[in-house]
Amino acid sequence: MKAILAVFDNDGTLCDTQEVEGACYARAVESVTGKFLSSLDWGLHAEPTSSGIARSLLAGDSDAAGKEAAIEREFTRLLGEERAAFPGDFSPVRGAVAFLGRLAGEGICPVAIATGCFAASARYKLECCGIDLGAYPHATSSDTPRRSDIIRLAASRAGFDIGSVVYFGDAPWDVRACAALGIPMIGIGRRHERLRELGIRHAFRDYSDPDAIIGALRAGG
Repeated sequence: MKAILAVFDNDGTLCDTQEVEGACYARAVESVTGKFLSSLDWGLHAEPTSSGIARSLLAGDSDAAGKEAAIEREFTRLLGEERAAFPGDFSPVRGAVAFLGRLAGEGICPVAIATGCFAASARYKLECCGIDLGAYPHATSSDTPRRSDIIRLAASRAGFDIGSVVYFGDAPWDVRACAALGIPMIGIGRRHERLRELGIRHAFRDYSDPDAIIGALRAGG
């Protein structure tokens, strides 16, 4: 069997992110730029990543880089402020931590993380879930705004070409990114039924059946 790299999205796939993240991001954007997001549905944005949305809003602004950095700081601060009120949004998807440990502990395959979050917010949310972002090869939207490029960069940092990747994601935009890259995807999270409708053969609510997920992984997604 050829070598496989399991690349995990963060929000909805490892961290059981729900509503508070989008609200905090919108508040951060408004605080820094005075602009309002057209929608809290990230699927309606051309490039649904933290930096992709920010760069679209800041196009033509001479201080775009500075304002993007300020949005990242304010967003991460707001997440910290809201954690006590929304603890579920800062908790791991059921079984996620044990599943990552099993992949490593049993030598099943290496792991990388590719997230559309800013680096600081991704690090914070994963830390809340008991996962150290720095322990894995990873890429974030602080590196590059396009989700497909984030996945490719995470694989490269892990020492793999993109053809070796099986991606774990939770959203329709993950499906599109995987289709663009020509890689298989395993669905995880609250949108698992929607992912099956979009053609993802293996989609699970959480990691409570790790043997089935590992079987899907070994089958190449």
